Amino acid sequence: MTLDNILLWLKNNYIEVLGFITSLICVWLNIKANIWGWFWAIISSGISAIVFYKLQLFGDMNLQFFFIMTAIYGWYQWRYGKKDQKAEKLTITFLPHKLIPAVTLTTLGCFLIVFLCLKQLRGDFVWLDAITTTLSISATWLAARKYIENWIIWIVTNILYVGMYFEKNAELYSFLYLIFLVMAVKGFIDWKKKSLIEDKKFA
Repeated sequence: MTLDNILLWLKNNYIEVLGFITSLICVWLNIKANIWGWFWAIISSGISAIVFYKLQLFGDMNLQFFFIMTAIYGWYQWRYGKKDQKAEKLTITFLPHKLIPAVTLTTLGCFLIVFLCLKQLRGDFVWLDAITTTLSISATWLAARKYIENWIIWIVTNILYVGMYFEKNAELYSFLYLIFLVMAVKGFIDWKKKSLIEDKKFA
């Protein structure tokens, strides 16, 4: 591929490239439990909404607006939310067992609503779009509350996204979510280690 071809490709796909870069920054900062990850979530979500509109993945498109609202909520929770009275800020922890049924039922209910809405919009891959959208919503809320399980859900979701974007010929985003898959595994490992450190600190 010549330099001219590369420049032409970048010119035709600059929105996807910007979404690719800002999304990587966002996830990397989230792995580090850095509050600035939420700022980049807002930027990357706005860009990705345009990309998904072009791909007619309306579930993913509308999901970006949810991400923006959740990013604001996540920033507030990470900055001011307290998980433990001994802690100054929200701490990384596993989802309490008592909340698992509520989170599961809420996720299932969310899936039903998303699926019915997407069916009316007549987008592509309605079932898969609804599943990935719902899992992304659940994972984002868990991340905002600093629950480690968010990374487990992201691992599953990213696997599905890789296949869906590949089928839509969105190779750059398929590659992006392949990277996200690896980063989600790292995120789970790193957050688990951080939770053990914080447990000892506030014991």
